[in-house]
Amino acid sequence: MSESVHDIFALPPRRETFLARYPRNLKLSLAAVIFALIVLPPAWIHGQLHRHAKSIYAPSFSKAKEEERLSISGNKVGTDINAPALNDQDDRSVKLIPAPDSRVTEDTAEGSLPRIAEDGARPWQVYARPFNAADKRPRIAIVVTGLGMSRAITDQAITQLPPTVTLSFNAQGAVVGAWGGRARQDGHEILLQIPMEPYDYPRSDSGPNTLLTNLPNSENLARLSRLLRRATGYVGITTIFGSNFAADQTTFAPVLQVAQDRGLMLLDSRATAHSVVTDMSRRAGVPVATVTQRLDTDLSPEAIAATLEDLEKTARQKGRAVGITEATPVIIAQLQTWLKTLPEHGIALAPLSATVY
Repeated sequence: MSESVHDIFALPPRRETFLARYPRNLKLSLAAVIFALIVLPPAWIHGQLHRHAKSIYAPSFSKAKEEERLSISGNKVGTDINAPALNDQDDRSVKLIPAPDSRVTEDTAEGSLPRIAEDGARPWQVYARPFNAADKRPRIAIVVTGLGMSRAITDQAITQLPPTVTLSFNAQGAVVGAWGGRARQDGHEILLQIPMEPYDYPRSDSGPNTLLTNLPNSENLARLSRLLRRATGYVGITTIFGSNFAADQTTFAPVLQVAQDRGLMLLDSRATAHSVVTDMSRRAGVPVATVTQRLDTDLSPEAIAATLEDLEKTARQKGRAVGITEATPVIIAQLQTWLKTLPEHGIALAPLSATVY
């Protein structure tokens, strides 16, 4: 019998393969395992090598940039710099940029000095405690001075006052750099207190590196440079005993120039009613904050309370106010109580850098 077309073109019967005897679901699972063994290990190895190479060859400033980001947003990733919660005066989770920051540091054989970064960043901004500038409440900054000389009172100021309080350290303290570093770790913005000639000098003598009106500018600048190297991480400089020096435009001008060249702010402590610090700073474009009230003229509880009330009135009238006081146990105790009332009074406690003009 002749073969049909169907028989001629028919395929030979298929042999049963090894896998044909197993269920389809099992074969799919086996295929997935084989795919994983072949494809995934190289990808995983590649990823590991890539991450390792990135960690080795990443620019050295990447860590600093990350620390800067965290310092702006706090230690909670994703915190909004514009969030009102950033201005919580008791928030110790806000971290300041570690000091010294190489971008704004000039290394010398005698120590480090602040400088303006190549990208224009200034130490007074880099080292400032973050503050939400969109906060429309009146602002009060409190500056506590004379720190770094007494261990007990310095420790008390750092640990017992809210971190939003600005602390000013005497540049002639034996371990002023260590104290300043500890204060910044706790969230406090810091100032460096430079001794300048008072009216009753030499009866009142504030130390061997005091800036004096009868010295040549070169010697005063050498003294200033030595003092600036005593610490790091400060936003600016101030003086408490500089009533005579701060009233003389000729002697103060070189100090102002150093502040401008090194990207520092100034606090005019109003050591004298004739202080030239604020007017000269504003004309030169140097950021300056000006004390509006001294809090320690009379240390009786009633007098301190009245002065603090006046400070609140000034803040409401002018939008901002700066109170200054030397660190004493009675002042610290009364500040602790009063500062807690500011939020309910509609006033924001601000770091000093948030009150500059």
